[in-house]
Amino acid sequence: MTTVIYSKQLIADPALPPIPHGVVVVEGERIVALGRPEEVRVPPDSTVIDCREETVLPGLIDTHAHITADNRYGYALESHEALDLPTLVLRGSMSLRDDLASGVTTMRTLGDRDDVELRFREAIRRGEIPGPRLVICVRALRPSHGTAAMLAFPADGPEEIRRRIRENFFLGAQCTKIFATNVQNGPGFLDYLRGDLTGEPAYTQEELRAAVEESHALGMKVAAHAIGGPAMRWAMEVGVDSIEHGNLLEEQDIEWMVRYGTYLSDPNLQLFFDEETGFETFPTWKYDWWREKVERAREQTARYLPEAIRAGVKVCLATDSTHASLWREARHLVGLGVSNRYALLALTKHGAELLGIDDQVGTLAPGKIADLIAVRGDPLVDILALRDVRMVMQAGRRCDPQRSNLGW
Repeated sequence: MTTVIYSKQLIADPALPPIPHGVVVVEGERIVALGRPEEVRVPPDSTVIDCREETVLPGLIDTHAHITADNRYGYALESHEALDLPTLVLRGSMSLRDDLASGVTTMRTLGDRDDVELRFREAIRRGEIPGPRLVICVRALRPSHGTAAMLAFPADGPEEIRRRIRENFFLGAQCTKIFATNVQNGPGFLDYLRGDLTGEPAYTQEELRAAVEESHALGMKVAAHAIGGPAMRWAMEVGVDSIEHGNLLEEQDIEWMVRYGTYLSDPNLQLFFDEETGFETFPTWKYDWWREKVERAREQTARYLPEAIRAGVKVCLATDSTHASLWREARHLVGLGVSNRYALLALTKHGAELLGIDDQVGTLAPGKIADLIAVRGDPLVDILALRDVRMVMQAGRRCDPQRSNLGW
């Protein structure tokens, strides 16, 4: 079946000028042609999707999410481990549905309970539930004294780390997630908070090197949770593919990212800057010592993230535990003085490059998978246009929430 999408404006690649009134022709799961109306032959009897009042652009890519953790449900993170698995799975299914409806067609998931990432990925592949195409780590890894016990599995020493990575690969992992920084002195939630937003090393450089060597030998990229400090630089030196968060970024860290070509993923901008969804709305804001940590990380993010981008660091945006909210991340990136065009790159092309699937998604071109969305307005002028998603196509199949065939 051939489908043709007509647009008011087509952003095939955010790095390139948009195409006025651009046309995209899709055959099955793939794009077969795109360009100006006079350049594209539209086969007769094609199914028409009329987006002539919207901007059409590539499907969004969320490079860091946790399926069953979702701040929108209003429960504290410490409740995640205590909640029963069926409830978490039901909520996760709803969150993935909303992610897809918000324009996210591909998502990398970086830690969850048991093996739910694998189960969700296979259910989506079988067409049983709607959701983004998932790139999964199966089980995130932390040292025994590391942070985020509710989302990660313990692995200590180079040999155990290598064994866990091999097990993940056997189970179907496509990437590795490790907690390079942050330790936790005690099992309680306040212990977790006291250990969060620091640059304290968790893994040694030797352990990080083992994780990278083993993962890369298996063809998997490595995402390192690292807020700042020496372990973040150790991780870059041994070859991790992305630093996750980096909210205590310093000037010297920018030099390291440029030197090693390390991506910066999920700077968690809405947590630091959003009045509706950020840290200031959480019950933990009552703790003076926590506010001080947040404010320090906020200041360093505001100062050094734009500097990193100007220096050539590639940033990818993500929602972490606040699903269907990539537009908020883009809004706050632009609020830090970054261009709308760069924000769109951080939502599409950069994510595809980081995940190693840029030959398939991230931009629109003949031969690529037909992942695309339509939004009301022009995100190159007003980034908030990303809030108003009117159409979602994933692998050639229209799956926006207005479509009744989804059963949403």
